[in-house]
Amino acid sequence: MSNFSNIKLGRRQFLKTSAAGVATLAAPGLIRSARAAGEITIITWETYHEDPWIAAWTEQTGIKVNVVRAGSNDEIFAQTQSGAIQADVLYFDSGSIPRYKDAGLIAPIDVSKLPEAANITAGLKYEERNTVDGKLYGVPYNWGTQPLMYNADVVKDGTDSWASLWNPEYAGKVGLFDDAYITFPMIALYAGVKDPFNLSDEDFEKCRQALIALRPQVRTIARGFNDGEAIYAAGDAVIGYCQNISIVFNLQAKGLNFKYSFPKEGTPTWIDNAVLTPRGDRPEVYQFLNDNLKLDWQARFVEFSLNNGILTQEGAVKGGVSEDIMKKTNIIDQNEAGFWEKMVVFVAPESVDRRVQMWNDFKSGTL
Repeated sequence: MSNFSNIKLGRRQFLKTSAAGVATLAAPGLIRSARAAGEITIITWETYHEDPWIAAWTEQTGIKVNVVRAGSNDEIFAQTQSGAIQADVLYFDSGSIPRYKDAGLIAPIDVSKLPEAANITAGLKYEERNTVDGKLYGVPYNWGTQPLMYNADVVKDGTDSWASLWNPEYAGKVGLFDDAYITFPMIALYAGVKDPFNLSDEDFEKCRQALIALRPQVRTIARGFNDGEAIYAAGDAVIGYCQNISIVFNLQAKGLNFKYSFPKEGTPTWIDNAVLTPRGDRPEVYQFLNDNLKLDWQARFVEFSLNNGILTQEGAVKGGVSEDIMKKTNIIDQNEAGFWEKMVVFVAPESVDRRVQMWNDFKSGTL
């Protein structure tokens, strides 16, 4: 098995990430000190808050925005905990909220100050998933699925089960990406555990055995979005755990017959949220968050990034998202009967460290 290198584990890489950097954008004559009133600092992801969008918002409102783009959730946590970046808003998944709360890095959010939150698709159930100890800590900005993908010219009858990744017919042709946090729930779902985010010792042993059996199936682990796409395009993988469904559409654009499906065991699903730090509880910050939830902002985000955003199909149409673009997202998928019942939304796992250690043992062949 080649290319099983020990790279830094991050929460996910949907698009090619860059080293974190700060883009400071302001209308002429509006330069202020780092903590001046009317200035906002956010830590976000590539494609989430593009420079031209921020510049236009600053010109409209007179509020300067400092944008820091991170490469992993661990990076966001470290930057915030160390105080290296004094951010007002952080963008990360629902499952990480307890970790940040326990570290005292975030503050509750008042959704009544965000009237545009009415645009958020009901299936996300964010008030339930982002509430800890009776307080709401995040409002969705984007969500996505991690389904099963396959080359339909090879997997001719299709598949709706994670068990296909263990099929000896695809030995050496299974694709995975290098992220323990994201990959482990899929392993647990295949292993048939009751709760893929709250594993007992017995459950961990089931996952260990599943990983042992899976290792001969995998020749190369992808180091990110572009790497994963290249592996499938070269024929080095014909079936696998999908890092982002846009990979499937990019491969289709190259003339390759790739498809994706939502396995009957459940599909891991993430929700990225805008989360306030204690210093972010200010009117201008709420104004920014509210504008980020407007139909036109979200439609632009979806069109540019091929992410799902937070809109229903009706909202996406009103915002101006084209049908061709929507077909490359899960926006239409969510209308299917039983769709949300198939989704297994990430929550805080029982032990990130234990999962990472087992994943690293899987890569090194020491399970």
